[in-house]
Amino acid sequence: MDGRLLNLYVIAFYKVVFLFLGSIGNSLFIHLIYRRKQLQSRTSILQCVQCLFHLFCQVGTVVSGVLDVGILYRRNECLKRIAFYIFFQTAQGIIMMVIVLDILAFVKFPVFYRRLSSSAYTVLVTVPVLAFSVFTTSLAIFTTNDEFVYACGPPFAFDAQTGVYYNMLFILLGIIAMILYLILIWIFQTSNQNRTNFLRTIKRLQLLVLIFIFTWFFSQILGFVVLRAPEFSEWSGMMFAHTVTSFK
Repeated sequence: MDGRLLNLYVIAFYKVVFLFLGSIGNSLFIHLIYRRKQLQSRTSILQCVQCLFHLFCQVGTVVSGVLDVGILYRRNECLKRIAFYIFFQTAQGIIMMVIVLDILAFVKFPVFYRRLSSSAYTVLVTVPVLAFSVFTTSLAIFTTNDEFVYACGPPFAFDAQTGVYYNMLFILLGIIAMILYLILIWIFQTSNQNRTNFLRTIKRLQLLVLIFIFTWFFSQILGFVVLRAPEFSEWSGMMFAHTVTSFK
């Protein structure tokens, strides 16, 4: 067994492990929100939807890299396998920002937030997520080609240049979400609320920022570096596969 194939089997192994652990974690969170009425809010429901999107993304990593170890794909063949993955990854990226905006609206405009009807709220959070996900998936369909790729992940289903733009878009979304998180932390730090609740909220937001930076955001940065390599090599493809598996 050569080094490349061994590496692919290692990737396949921990893709399955992360799918197992992720399924348990996401399912437990959804179950907790469902069972505890006091925890149910618009924000928590959005987080449950994000958990569902994340589950589909994890299934996407298994579809490409576990069930087809060692198979080399063309971009258009890769797209056929992971089109749903592209859709849900885009949806997850957008809904991360929507969740932060939801919290920000609740904090800064509480009267408007509470008076907003459920139907209007549903439209406001659903339309951007669906529209952008459909647009991105359609863009992949129209820009893919028959070049061979060493890693069948969302950026590589597009042509080379569009794949870079796709990754840059996620970095931009990540920067915006991170800025919004920092704004929220600043708002809570300058507010006159109960000291205990204040410290608890600040710690939660700081933890979210740290997790966000060192997982999802870091994976997008490293993916961008790989995509910008002068020639996308076999080993850089495997490095990207490791990154995607670890942080999606």
